[in-house]
Amino acid sequence: MTDRPGFTPETVLRGMSLRRRISLVLVGLAGGCGAGLLLLLWLTEPDPLPLRTRLAFGALVVVGASWSAYAIVTLARLPMFAADRVIAGWLALTFTTATTAVSVAVTVARPGPLPLAATLSALSTVVVAALLLRRARAHRKRLQARADFLSEPSQWPHRQGDDAGGLEDHPRPEEVRPTSGKSGTSPPTTPA
Repeated sequence: MTDRPGFTPETVLRGMSLRRRISLVLVGLAGGCGAGLLLLLWLTEPDPLPLRTRLAFGALVVVGASWSAYAIVTLARLPMFAADRVIAGWLALTFTTATTAVSVAVTVARPGPLPLAATLSALSTVVVAALLLRRARAHRKRLQARADFLSEPSQWPHRQGDDAGGLEDHPRPEEVRPTSGKSGTSPPTTPA
């Protein structure tokens, strides 16, 4: 382990704009949903498709999956703030619901187990997106409650034995003497 943080300030600030994060979420969702719909259309085709059409479908599925993978890797490397997670959750829920509606419309006329499996798979993505949104909202709510608590010093817990019960008796940072490297004790002082 090192004493240095994993991100320098320049690394964290580079590419941290809300616009970039939302665009990455949209790219990932569009690529994943597009690849899923094309794969669904391809697999539910009643007659075998011509070779060129199969190659085109395969290439478009790979392109969509690649964009989705790029967005996932890029978002995983950047720290995401709580509000960003909520926005990403709403986008995921919206796009997966739309994708599910289209896949149900496509597969409703197709008999057999494959359309049913595709519909159940699409419905499971909606459930996962809803659970992720719920988790993101709960996380943001906890952070907001913590921020509200920390912004009001009168609600902070008090030390045992404080007469005033407030923070007035606590030393200010400039009043605290630096400690030596040994066991957290202050260096000896000589009387002046």
